[in-house]
Amino acid sequence: MLISTAHSGRHPMVQFLQMQPIAQQPLLAKALAATGMPALIADARGKIVWVNQAFVAFSGDPEQELLGQQAPILRDRQRDSSEYARAWRALLRGHELHNEVVASHRNGGAPCTFDEFITPLFNETGEITHFFVIRHDITQRKQHSEEIQHLADHDELTGLLNRSKFRKELASAIERARAHPCTLATLFIDLDHFKPVNDTLGHDVGDLLLAAVAQRLRNAVRNGDQIARCGGDEFAVILMDLPDASVAQALAAKLQMALSRPFILQSHRVTISASIGVAIYPRDGQDARTLLIKADRSMYQVKHSGGNGVAVASLSNGTTRR
Repeated sequence: MLISTAHSGRHPMVQFLQMQPIAQQPLLAKALAATGMPALIADARGKIVWVNQAFVAFSGDPEQELLGQQAPILRDRQRDSSEYARAWRALLRGHELHNEVVASHRNGGAPCTFDEFITPLFNETGEITHFFVIRHDITQRKQHSEEIQHLADHDELTGLLNRSKFRKELASAIERARAHPCTLATLFIDLDHFKPVNDTLGHDVGDLLLAAVAQRLRNAVRNGDQIARCGGDEFAVILMDLPDASVAQALAAKLQMALSRPFILQSHRVTISASIGVAIYPRDGQDARTLLIKADRSMYQVKHSGGNGVAVASLSNGTTRR
């Protein structure tokens, strides 16, 4: 059943099998059949000729129904993708193909993510006769990695982007806007009268207020817009793909009105307002740093004028609206 392979860098199990004496291979084949990693062997046409019990269990199909079917991973050859075409050319030259695939159990349940290795197997004349496929379940590792990345990019209290991730998202948004010309805006939002809430009602209520503010911002922006908590009671928004600058002003005013409505927190009725500064790409700046500086300055202009307003950087003296 096992045929020698002809390229290094393959899955460790294949390397190990290749190194074993022929007399040992029946025992190794038995071990492979019993491994918990789904594995199969397909012929040169991609038809399954052998599966182990782990593959049978995950597929939900009886072994006899699987035999003769087109191997699911080999169907990727039909994809209209230059990347896959290059990968398959390499595979047919004797290289191992390594994919990350998501597969669902036929009987339901959450999809699993696998590291998948496809190794060509050769006969004595060097012709490819079979493909050996083995999958290593990395679902938990993938989820753990994604959770770590999420924590690195998001504010723990509100679930919004943090300052660092917001800056990266803004830089990426500007690059896209430059490649496909459009208008976008950056908003800096500072809550008015937040400190008295913390001082009089306590930090627990203050945290509830910040979480509630985050939710109102989510409800007020459009799909695709980005929101961040930059620290303390400061928030920031990227308004994407705007038809013109006036829409940014209208959306900023909408956010201001949303935050001015009373919050009910642990039976406390809390009323705040917001100072909002707006900077518009490309009118107010061509890069993230410039836009952030101008939005921040405009926000502080509102703050110094008593708060509860919107100031647009490019208007004369950062005109404030209330």
